[in-house]
Amino acid sequence: MRLHAREEAGTRRVRKEEPLANKLAQEIEKILSEAVGDFIAKATVKKNCELIGCSPDTVTVDQLPELAEKINKSVAFFSGKDVGTSLAEKIKALKA
Repeated sequence: MRLHAREEAGTRRVRKEEPLANKLAQEIEKILSEAVGDFIAKATVKKNCELIGCSPDTVTVDQLPELAEKINKSVAFFSGKDVGTSLAEKIKALKA
């Protein structure tokens, strides 16, 4: 994990930078962002990856079916069952 320091009016703040999502997670985020926006897409991918025991930087094609089902439930809760199902199908169709 990288650290970044920033000088502000004589004080030094250090923040931790999250690991970058791998290409597969970025594709999932792209699919989701069309329906829920960039911020919610990133948060949804991160949280649902955690629920299946991985992170956005380690998710694999083999985990897509399980991840897609988790994301389906998350999105369906806020955006409706049809939206959740449609996005889950697009996610399942991804390849590395």
